[in-house]
Amino acid sequence: MQIVVTEAWSSDALELLDIWQRVSSRHVSLGTSCACGIGGVTLQLQDFEQDIVDYVIGQAERNKRVEVIAYLKDNAFKPESGQASVAMLLTNLSRAPATRLEEADIPPFVLEKLGKTLRSFARLHG
Repeated sequence: MQIVVTEAWSSDALELLDIWQRVSSRHVSLGTSCACGIGGVTLQLQDFEQDIVDYVIGQAERNKRVEVIAYLKDNAFKPESGQASVAMLLTNLSRAPATRLEEADIPPFVLEKLGKTLRSFARLHG
């Protein structure tokens, strides 16, 4: 079976995956100082991974996008732990067969929401 991928959203997913891989382990600043020094606790963007995925799910719920919610539940959580994974979601999006996703218009919705979030973090913490 040959997998056909729409170039536009596949390359967007790979671009966002690159951004995530670059910024996810960096320290996150809160206000005017770095949050990594608060009470000896180190905060990194990857610590907010569940929140990022929950945000996209919340946007899908708000927009009554049940197909997006189903896709996220199947493709954004590690099966062994149930933990959210932005990298897994973006990897799955970049490799998914185009027909199923395009019919439901899933990639543009997910990539728009993730794109705003990840690009914002990259600007702030890059």
